[in-house]
Amino acid sequence: MVSQTIRNMLTSPGGFAETQHGEVRFPEISTPILEKICQYFYWSLQFASGKETEFHIEPELTLELMMAANYLHT
Repeated sequence: MVSQTIRNMLTSPGGFAETQHGEVRFPEISTPILEKICQYFYWSLQFASGKETEFHIEPELTLELMMAANYLHT
């Protein structure tokens, strides 16, 4: 898993709802941004396995992506 924040939310030994339900919600991150983050996670795994391709980011998404990345610590 690429995001330590998401990993912690799903695997923490505490009584967090995310751990109990196996579901994480990010109401502060818009759907297009969350979709781009998921695409990045997939691209990152492909890149790590030796498949070198470019990851295109639309300029209008850059600021929101940076804020989401900061939140997710990815």
